[in-house]
Amino acid sequence: MKKILFPILRVAVSCLLIVILIYIMRDKYDLIINALKGTRVSIFAAAFFAFLSAITLASLRLKLIINAQDISITLKEGLALTFIGYFFNNFLPTAIGGDVVKAYYLSKKTHLKMGAYTSVFVDRVMGLITMIFMAFISLTFAGKEAANDMIKYSIYGITLLSLSAIIFVMNKNIAKKFSFLLFFLKPIEDKIKNVYNVVHKYKHHKVMMLQSLVISFVSQLLFFISLGLLAFSIGERMSMMDLLLRSPLISAASLLPSINGLGLREGATVMFFGPLIGKENAFAVSILWLAILMIISVIGGVIYALRPQFKIKIKDIE
Repeated sequence: MKKILFPILRVAVSCLLIVILIYIMRDKYDLIINALKGTRVSIFAAAFFAFLSAITLASLRLKLIINAQDISITLKEGLALTFIGYFFNNFLPTAIGGDVVKAYYLSKKTHLKMGAYTSVFVDRVMGLITMIFMAFISLTFAGKEAANDMIKYSIYGITLLSLSAIIFVMNKNIAKKFSFLLFFLKPIEDKIKNVYNVVHKYKHHKVMMLQSLVISFVSQLLFFISLGLLAFSIGERMSMMDLLLRSPLISAASLLPSINGLGLREGATVMFFGPLIGKENAFAVSILWLAILMIISVIGGVIYALRPQFKIKIKDIE
């Protein structure tokens, strides 16, 4: 029943949000179309290559984190998996559904099944935490007028949750104080403990984690630049400070149940970029962003079709 209901739920969420967004923007269709018609192809191409560079670096981070589990993977394989992950994001829940595919493939390469799944999880979390801390640092130095209360409290809240999660994972003494919660998770208690222990071991890979952190920082910076270039391609400008403060919140919103963040990402883009460049231009940026994601997905689909070692049945990973 759950296998049927959850896909229906995420499709319903995306469809509902798209309908709501289209209704809200109903009097701005002409402006949106004009903005898209005026897109400068050369700048859009620059945005695409900035995005491509970002995911290439993210693939290098993935390789380092996976190798720390004594699982051998080349950068070429890591990049191929990243593209395929984007392809499968269109079929699996939220914008991280493709991570399940990466983990599934890696688990077939090694007897360290838990290490394969956990390494992909750690890679994703490191990317998110880097993005969040970049927003927090930017907010700290930006001044009071840089963001409204909603953005400030959202960044503070997500940062606090991230810090709490890091402390929980890195300190077993603190984690033990919450062990009583496992009483309510008896059927999967052993799995939770195994996952925690594997993640906890990363604290002993300090050099690798520092390298991954630096790579993640540059990757996220390129991602923000990509979004700025998309705005610039339709004649709008956003400062790097605005991109640092608002883009992480859009990315966080896209993680909620939906079809690859569809509807959530576009709505959040209008919400957070709209006050800076106008709702119609923000919506146009979200469409261009979606176009880049679709191009990456198509590339991932081609890689998946042409490389037999990546053949995976979707039903096996749901």
